[in-house]
Amino acid sequence: MVTIYEVAKEADVSPKTAARILAGEKGRPYNKQRVMAAAQKLGYVRNQQAANLRSGKSGLLGFVVPDIKNPYYPIFFQAVHDIANSYGYQILLSSTFGRKSEEAHALRMFEVNRVEGILLNAAEGESDEDCDIILTRFLDRGVPVIVAGRPTRSVQADEIVLKNKAGFEKSTGYLFKIGRRRIAFISGSRTAMGTVERFEGYAATLQRHKLPLQPAFVSYGEFTPESGYQQTLRLLELPTPPDAIVAANDVLALGALKACESLGRRVPQDVAIVGCDDIPLAQLVTPALTTLRQPTEQTARDCVTLLLERIRSHDVSNPRKLVYESELLIRDSA
Repeated sequence: MVTIYEVAKEADVSPKTAARILAGEKGRPYNKQRVMAAAQKLGYVRNQQAANLRSGKSGLLGFVVPDIKNPYYPIFFQAVHDIANSYGYQILLSSTFGRKSEEAHALRMFEVNRVEGILLNAAEGESDEDCDIILTRFLDRGVPVIVAGRPTRSVQADEIVLKNKAGFEKSTGYLFKIGRRRIAFISGSRTAMGTVERFEGYAATLQRHKLPLQPAFVSYGEFTPESGYQQTLRLLELPTPPDAIVAANDVLALGALKACESLGRRVPQDVAIVGCDDIPLAQLVTPALTTLRQPTEQTARDCVTLLLERIRSHDVSNPRKLVYESELLIRDSA
């Protein structure tokens, strides 16, 4: 690997001058031209980690998502990336796939790379005290942390709160309003915080309208279209099948649409379907999916703004809650 000393020798300047110019600091135009030409000729690559150690800043924000295969998270990542990039920050991205070991690995990677702030979405994973110990280390060093999807964590950090229960009260209540009385609920992991809160909204709405909560109409699997397909097949094979399905996210709902098609059930005439998230595919499929839209852009902007505010102020005290509510979009599937 080419060193700064070799670049300095080639450019006929001091190593200190070469280092300042390659770090982006101002220098004499003549020297800058020689240093940049020497660096290009020799193939010099700056050791960013060493530079980070010297400056104490990395220009990096760490972002953890539960499952990068879920179309919602790349959309959220894009929004976070674009906003962070406009402030001169890059995103170090990791996906846990719901495994606490992967979450711990991501957080340790963030430590090695000296990220300046962390946004952790753990909506589909397991709680883990070891991960909270690592997060507390960040906070003790003044590195801000925002956690989503697990409000019961022991770490005292800023938090994103999605009003999942209220959202599913909206969607289940809408299905009751349009005359559906046999409403099923499908989801991924039953222990995920988002699942628990969304089921609470579903169950509370049934109770409010004096509809029975039928265990056979509540189904769990994975947050994938394949799981939505299989869960819906089982529901539609019941002696008295549901006339509506509320899905914990859009990819499950897309699987439900496919299952209805394969069994010759008309949507929404025979089975009404409602999803959650409003991913781009939701309005491109036939019939277009009725769904709950999450305020993705606003959430991303608020998160990056709060992280940068805390980075600049060096103050991570008095954790805040960023609270959001979804909007019901009525389309063709219900």
